[in-house]
This record gives sequence, C-alpha cells and structure tokens, in this order.
Amino acid sequence: MGKKQEIGEKIKRRRLQLNLRMDDLAKEVGITRSTLWSVENGKGNYSINTLIKLLSFLGLSFEVETFETDSDRRRASRSSSLDNEINRFIIMCVEQYASYINKSSRETFGLLEKEGIIKELTDDYEDMHGMSTYSINEYINKRLSKG
Repeated sequence: MGKKQEIGEKIKRRRLQLNLRMDDLAKEVGITRSTLWSVENGKGNYSINTLIKLLSFLGLSFEVETFETDSDRRRASRSSSLDNEINRFIIMCVEQYASYINKSSRETFGLLEKEGIIKELTDDYEDMHGMSTYSINEYINKRLSKG
C-alpha cells in the first residue's frame, strides 16, 4: 500500500469515528466531495493545503519519513514534535472558544478557519501558547469583530 492510500485510510477512519458524512467534512474544510473522495482513496492530485486542512480539522498529523542526512532527520524530528504541540494548541483553542460561545468545535473551527484565525494561531504559536484561555478567547473575539 502506498503512502497516499495509507493517509487516505486514516482520514476516512477518523471521519467515520467522528460520524461525519463526506459532504459535511468537505464543506467544513472548503473542498469538494470528489476531492475528499480522492484523498480518502489515495487517488488524484490535491494540494498539501487540502491535506493540512483535513488533518487539522480531524485532529490528525503526519510525519515526513524520508531524509537526506541524520542532521535533516534530527531537525525534522524537532519540527514534527513542534507541529504536534501546535496542533494540540489549536485544538485546545478551538475547544475552549467553542465552549465560550456555546457552539460545536466543528462549527467553531470552520468559523476560525474562514476568518484566518487558525493560521494566525499557528503562526503566532510561540507568542500565544503561554496565554490564558481568557486572553486567547479575548484575542479571538477582537479578531472576529474586526473581520
């Protein structure tokens, strides 16, 4: 089995665990149902952004396994560890804000993704991950009111 099929199967398995229909997941991440079908079946060409959106929404991550040197492997391992921390931070922010506004995590993620706030939280992780939940919620409120 190739890597695309392996990734696709994991995405499909997670979607089913969350009781999401293909149409609903595709809509939430801003892709077509046929693109999602291609991803889940390891077919076609899709962008890395599509894959990242799907993985992020589903709370999944992946690692690159091929490296030129041991130095590259160590650097990528540190980067992968940081990516996992960022993913956990984003999930925590979405869940806390969803609770704060009394909406589902899925709905909240869609809103924050649409407004570019997920990207901001990711880009500013180093500065924001130590902030209190209250401060993060206030930051998101201010960003949404400017939107």
